[in-house]
Amino acid sequence: MERSIENIWKEGFESDKSFKLPVVKDLYNQKSKLIIEKIKASSRKDNISLIPMTVLLFGLFIFLGKILLGVYIGFLLVLLFIFNKRMLKRLDQMDLTANTYLYLTSYYSKLKETQKFYTSLVGIGLPVITIPGYWMYFWGTPVMSDFMSLDLIFQILIVLATAVILSGLGVLCYKLSTQLLYAKSITRLEEIINDMEALMKN
Repeated sequence: MERSIENIWKEGFESDKSFKLPVVKDLYNQKSKLIIEKIKASSRKDNISLIPMTVLLFGLFIFLGKILLGVYIGFLLVLLFIFNKRMLKRLDQMDLTANTYLYLTSYYSKLKETQKFYTSLVGIGLPVITIPGYWMYFWGTPVMSDFMSLDLIFQILIVLATAVILSGLGVLCYKLSTQLLYAKSITRLEEIINDMEALMKN
């Protein structure tokens, strides 16, 4: 069925007159909607998964007696959930108009911008929010006592090294998760855009 649809597209876009046929345009709309909805569904599931993660981590740290750390982590994850929801809402506000090609290219551009933003956010934000978490976890323990007994220069070097490692690991994990969740759909979206551009040139 998919192959027949693509054949109709290729035949329909051989001329400008055929390009404007409602049937051909509707086929592009339907195929595009399937890809976009799949990306949106994956994004919503990815964001909703933060809720059980928040409950689990909060309960774990409370069990370990780290109440302040549990509240801190829980608060940050709730903020992330709300922020993600707003970002997804911005993408949802892009309506599918009569010009499917412009919609797809705009959506694709916004999607890539969002991924770049989150990569920077993870790279910079993760060390900033995690290092205070370490301080809360190890406060009052021999580990913290040993750390505080070091020279200031060594303390700074340890904090900087930890920040760099956390930043690198965070970006790597984000890229891997994005690849697993969205790579196939994004590749398909790129193929549709390329097909439309090729057909419009012929």
